[in-house]
Amino acid sequence: MGTTHSLTAAERAALRTELHALARKFTGPVTGDCACTDGPCDDEIKNAHLAQLRILADIRRETEISINSEVLEARRHGASTREIAPALGITRQAADKRWGHAQDMKRVAVVISRRDRVRDDGQGRTYGEVGGASQYDSDRREWRVGEDVRTLARYAIIAVDGIVQRVYPIDPEGWDEISPGYWEFRAIGDSVCTDTEIDDAYAAGDLPLRPGDDCPTRAGGAYRPHWF
Repeated sequence: MGTTHSLTAAERAALRTELHALARKFTGPVTGDCACTDGPCDDEIKNAHLAQLRILADIRRETEISINSEVLEARRHGASTREIAPALGITRQAADKRWGHAQDMKRVAVVISRRDRVRDDGQGRTYGEVGGASQYDSDRREWRVGEDVRTLARYAIIAVDGIVQRVYPIDPEGWDEISPGYWEFRAIGDSVCTDTEIDDAYAAGDLPLRPGDDCPTRAGGAYRPHWF
């Protein structure tokens, strides 16, 4: 049986120490290569801390993914949001808002809800609402999608400024890991669903949202799983 108590102050301090040690493991020590000093200069120390911040940010993102996975597993085995909320130190209302829809845990759709704008990734590629033939590639990559969603999701829903605009039929065998933890989907036929396909899937209960439906953008990123 897992622990039923929160960490003590000493345990929290030990955890913080381990997290910083883990960040330093990936960034390496400050070497002090600056020729004008006997030790690390301010720029070297600054860059070392910035590098550790990047690792800690990655740890935070991975922790969020792990939290979501653990909540879904708890839900599968009968946990209620009333039980989940105190385990996470949040209100029941907050737990209901995030995971209340996941009670049955039978179906899931990939939802990407973004603003109507175009951004540059700094490497010569634009993403967002780019339009034209490039829109498909912009929609399908690259997202931090967990294994459960990749296994179960059959549709990707694209919303712009809070309104569903496009729906893709996901090829279950078409997921490709672009970089560690980041995935792109492939649509069947590399195209959006037709109106008839959307209507049939919605009528069968296989699709939770259709073009024109409300789908607000949420804090924390464009992608989210939609369990229904």
